[in-house]
Amino acid sequence: MIKTPIKVIVRTRPTVEFAYKNININENTGHIAINIPKSAEQGFVNHQQEDWGFTFDKVLQNASQEVVFDICGKELIHSALGGYSGTIMAYGQTGAGKTFTMMGSQIDYKYRGMMPRCISLLFQEIEARYEQQITVGVSYLEIYNEMMYDLLAGGDQNTGLAIQEDNNGYVLVKGLTIKKCQTEEDAIAQLFEGETNRTISEHKLNKASSRSHCVFTVHLEIRSRVESAEKVIISKLNLVDLAGSERTKKTGSEGRTLLEAQFINKSLSFLEQVVVALSEKQRDHIPYRQSKLTNLLKDSIGGNSKTVMIANIWPEKHQLEETISTLKFAQRMMKVTNESSIRVNLDPHVLIKKYEKEIKDLRQELAMHDTLANRGRIQYEPYTPEQQYKQQQIAQQFLNGELEDIDIDSLRQVKELFFQFRNLYRNLVKDLENKNYIPRTEKEPDVSKKKSDQVKPVESVGMEENKHGFGLGKARKDAKPTTNIENLVNIPKDEFKQVDDKAQQEIRKESQITEANKESTIEKRIVNVDKQQAFSDFKNKEGSSINQSIIENINQLKEKKDNILILSEVSIQLKNSIESNKAIIAQKQQNKNQEEIAQGIIDEEEYGTLKELKDLKKKLKQNQDTIRNLKSEINTIDQNIIQSKAALVQKFEEHFLKKYGLTLQDINNPLVNQKEEEYSINDPSEQDDVDQDALAYIRAKNKVTQLQKARKQEKMHK
Repeated sequence: MIKTPIKVIVRTRPTVEFAYKNININENTGHIAINIPKSAEQGFVNHQQEDWGFTFDKVLQNASQEVVFDICGKELIHSALGGYSGTIMAYGQTGAGKTFTMMGSQIDYKYRGMMPRCISLLFQEIEARYEQQITVGVSYLEIYNEMMYDLLAGGDQNTGLAIQEDNNGYVLVKGLTIKKCQTEEDAIAQLFEGETNRTISEHKLNKASSRSHCVFTVHLEIRSRVESAEKVIISKLNLVDLAGSERTKKTGSEGRTLLEAQFINKSLSFLEQVVVALSEKQRDHIPYRQSKLTNLLKDSIGGNSKTVMIANIWPEKHQLEETISTLKFAQRMMKVTNESSIRVNLDPHVLIKKYEKEIKDLRQELAMHDTLANRGRIQYEPYTPEQQYKQQQIAQQFLNGELEDIDIDSLRQVKELFFQFRNLYRNLVKDLENKNYIPRTEKEPDVSKKKSDQVKPVESVGMEENKHGFGLGKARKDAKPTTNIENLVNIPKDEFKQVDDKAQQEIRKESQITEANKESTIEKRIVNVDKQQAFSDFKNKEGSSINQSIIENINQLKEKKDNILILSEVSIQLKNSIESNKAIIAQKQQNKNQEEIAQGIIDEEEYGTLKELKDLKKKLKQNQDTIRNLKSEINTIDQNIIQSKAALVQKFEEHFLKKYGLTLQDINNPLVNQKEEEYSINDPSEQDDVDQDALAYIRAKNKVTQLQKARKQEKMHK
């Protein structure tokens, strides 16, 4: 058993109105200092608190979804696969970003949250653990207005759900649907399916506010393929998205939304009472049963679980009071300590098969021992009716004096003989009672009574004679101004001065003469200038450093693209090897019988194939990471080349204007454009690699979307 305090991470919601004057965050030390100046409205003398200080395990300001998952989620995934249950809980005021932290955005894969990232990493780890047989099941529960709903049960979402505890004190929900998932895509599809059934509403602070507490649970059953298969390690991972605490004056809640807010605040208040009780020493009673939320989270808070709480805050000036309240609760949560242990069960079906095999082996060993001891063939099976009758005859002969001794072969025969002796004795007593024989051990009857008054012994009824057996938007369409530019220019034509036709002709002649003189001057200058030679001289002299940088970047670009081509071929070979190994394993699974599949037995050849498959997947992942890094470096080099070319153009334009009095616009075909082909390289035809990690996420999303469309069409037809 391991004692671990609850880990608390504070995440700030990104905002352009950050209260820098009131909030000071030190990410290195995890310290948050808040200052609220005293209000002058309360008078010159008042005891209002101005400063607050909090210290946590980690503070994340403007952190990405990936960073949050690396800090909060990765460790619990490995612990769950090791047999220790875990919980990740998001807490905070409404609109602080709890649902975004847990679920993220379904539009962009990059912004996916804690839940899909945990599922993805979990199945990656399961594929790598070829020596274990791991079964994954998922459930999704919603607590809305103190009622529990099953989000994966389809239309029948609230059927007899009740919180129970087993004999070992583990919390479970009776009637909750647990869907078995073979792949990452199946699990994410169930997550999306549950998200569509969640209860959300809109108020002033949040357009899509969660109106319920939701718990997505991953249930794991871990068996060893190498050691004993009857031992099953049970663990679970709770991903909890709590509804946000809110002040109804700020949210403007009315009617149903107001009732929901009251239930939310009440359940969060009970949660705080449980945390306060756990943080106090020598406290006998912990009020878990005050609400369904606290009763459901009994394992996670002060129980058998490793728990991480993400406290989401909204660091704006008008949200300071709610921020302080959230940080106070988070600080209390750090005082709670959980006792984590591995839960091990024994599979009864596997145990029965194991015991049957052991009994069979022991009987064979006894038979071999009897043969070596010259005891003949002794049976260890239960006696048949014919054998029982034979032993009864032997017992009868022994009682009659026909046999002086009985040959004993085994302990089983001794037990059978004693059983037959007892049966013979009972039968004798019964026969004597039927003949009105009164045993001597009983008292003598009263002589004064008549024989007719004497009651005959009554045979017992039912006497046995033979007792033998053993869940950054786009701009709106109307956001772009539709005003026509022509409407902005409303200058009357009458205001323009009219010019005589003769004057216009004279002006045109003068302009034509001026342009002709300019062109002739430019032609003379161009004739005297070799543009290509000037550009070459400039690159070799004034622009040599820039030119050399461009050439070096181009060479690096060629080298990295060649490496990508080589690595792409290696990736194709690795993928083919992985598919062939998967086919071998699938063929071996088909050839196994039901007993071998149930016990998870694998031979040495299959073990070697699984190990090789793990190594191939590891190499493929490393190869893809290398390709991804090379592409990132290529993009950087491309940007450097573009910037260097722009600098070279600017320098050459200044040089050309200073030396010849010409600009590049005076030249029909710019020199740089003519010479850019010197720097161009032929890009190899590459097929864009789709991120393998995103495939399951995208497929699950499309699957659930199509399912929802089909349900809507079915409802419309009805």
